[in-house]
Amino acid sequence: MKLLVKKSTPCYGNKIEIGIGYQVGKIYRNYCWDIISIMMAIMSTAIVIYLGEWIKAVITINIIVLLLLVHVVYIGIRCYVKDWREEREYY
Repeated sequence: MKLLVKKSTPCYGNKIEIGIGYQVGKIYRNYCWDIISIMMAIMSTAIVIYLGEWIKAVITINIIVLLLLVHVVYIGIRCYVKDWREEREYY
């Protein structure tokens, strides 16, 4: 009996995810590599853990996705503020 084996195709999805993750890491290191970001992540995680049931009752989004969205918005605000300050030579 001969087994049929499919040839595997290269998985480009993983390479794209790794590339996007690397770019996000570079942005994070340039703009948000400080104690304020760590405190923001800890506080938002604590709030979501404490209020998780209430949040799930109001919003039908996954809690982990909500944490990621909050942190993405935070990083966006930090990038905007840093660029704004550099443009006006406050640094």
